[in-house]
Amino acid sequence: MDLKALLDDPPKVHEHEGQLVLWGLPRSVLDFVDAHVTERSNTLETGAGLSTILFALKGGSHICITPSQEEVDRIRDYCKRRGVSLQHVDFRIDLSANVLPKLGPVQLDLALIDGCHGFPTPFMDWYFISSSLKIGGTLIIDDVQIWTGHILKEFLLAEREWKLIDLFTNKTAIFVKEQSYRPWKEFVGQPYVLQQSEPLKRNLQQSEPLNRNESKFRRGLHLLRRGQILTLVQKMLKQIKG
Repeated sequence: MDLKALLDDPPKVHEHEGQLVLWGLPRSVLDFVDAHVTERSNTLETGAGLSTILFALKGGSHICITPSQEEVDRIRDYCKRRGVSLQHVDFRIDLSANVLPKLGPVQLDLALIDGCHGFPTPFMDWYFISSSLKIGGTLIIDDVQIWTGHILKEFLLAEREWKLIDLFTNKTAIFVKEQSYRPWKEFVGQPYVLQQSEPLKRNLQQSEPLNRNESKFRRGLHLLRRGQILTLVQKMLKQIKG
């Protein structure tokens, strides 16, 4: 069985409003996985579905993290009927927030973030996965049209250790980890956080009216703390001239 045969007869793994449905990666992303994953690859995904079966078909060592036993049962049933081996697929039935911190010294060639998209799960998935991903390894983030995925994509675009290599249908972003990376570094070392903080800082400064009953000295201290040195100098000159 190959990717074409899988797409010709795809399983309905997910349940939505009482019906079994097929949710999956765009065809172009499945083609990417098919072309870049081999039997020597170490891979991981948060979430389960069509991609899980494709990873199984490739024959590499794969970890699939999902809290849904029902989805895993449907995948197992489909693979049994279609003769797809799950020998090298390690299912972890739990929340990724519970599994990833205890994963141990795993070195990943490719990781797919496509589990829970609610805040803060995609960020937590990335936080733990990024340390396990090899330099030169691939990170796939699905559903970047959702706010959490979008913010994660924008954040990584500003990090010099990561390089965007493709964006499929504005839904799935693929990055390569080009350098060793510490996800726990402070915000001053994260360009995107600094960039997004500037408007907030300016708004905060503008929303702090000076108390008219304060002394001139205390008002001067306020201006200094807010970095408005030019304004302070102008006020001092005005007082001198007056």
